[in-house]
Amino acid sequence: MTFTIDANFEPPNPVELAAAWQLDPLDDERGDYLVMDRVDIVRIACVAAETGARFQRDGISQCPMDWMLSPSELFDGLPPIEACKHKDACSRAILVHGLGLPADVRPATLSSIMSKNGLVSDALEKGWLP
Repeated sequence: MTFTIDANFEPPNPVELAAAWQLDPLDDERGDYLVMDRVDIVRIACVAAETGARFQRDGISQCPMDWMLSPSELFDGLPPIEACKHKDACSRAILVHGLGLPADVRPATLSSIMSKNGLVSDALEKGWLP
């Protein structure tokens, strides 16, 4: 089965992205379309699993889905579910949860930790949107 869609695939701004993810998974509303590679889906699933495990392990009362769908300063205002399609953002999220850092850690703090350990992220210079 194939189908075509008439859609704008220009990256929307972070505010629009946050609103676009506010969907009820039990509703019939479909939302807009996304174009993703399989690796993008695996990265998002990996971050979601790590987030849920960490919140459970550490007794964090925030809902992991709220964290995944809410704009985050850590990802230049993008929700993690959108940003973590990219390798650097995925690594950053896994690092935050794996080290037990605050879920709302400031990017500068994380960048300092990364640079002190010889890790560098291209996203620090380019941002998360292509």
